[in-house]
Amino acid sequence: MIKKISSTFGSWQILKQIQKNNPSRKMIVLSSSSAPTDLQLLDVSGEEPVFNNPLSYDILAHHGNQEWTGFFRFAFFSLGDDDLKVFDSKVNQLITSPDFPLGLKDIYVLQPNKKHNDRVLLTIWQLDSDYSLWKRSATYQPFATYTNANFRYHDTNYTAYNLN
Repeated sequence: MIKKISSTFGSWQILKQIQKNNPSRKMIVLSSSSAPTDLQLLDVSGEEPVFNNPLSYDILAHHGNQEWTGFFRFAFFSLGDDDLKVFDSKVNQLITSPDFPLGLKDIYVLQPNKKHNDRVLLTIWQLDSDYSLWKRSATYQPFATYTNANFRYHDTNYTAYNLN
């Protein structure tokens, strides 16, 4: 399993050039669901970033197939020490549950570089509707507590995009 993910943002031309300059790297281009021309490039090689100004994340936990296709949901949280322990416990329960949400292909628990109390849940779904169904389910409810301004919560959605 890889231990690190890094990302950058840019235009189609810039991201295509980065991919071309680094053919040995496993990179995924994501298109924002809210603004399809907003593109993000994920380096999922696990190696040190090649980007000029990368966002780097350590992978704390993972469950799934590492397929890197479908609907990508990034949820960002900033937590106090006590909340962090509870949050991590809830995520571990989800990851180890035999009732893994339908359509959820991968879940990554990420820690932004040098931000101990921040977490990013990267979930990859077969379809955006699978995520919508999960959000209304009982297995989502333990996380609903953290989806407010007290935890500097924000989220963003992407789909895999082919630059070729």
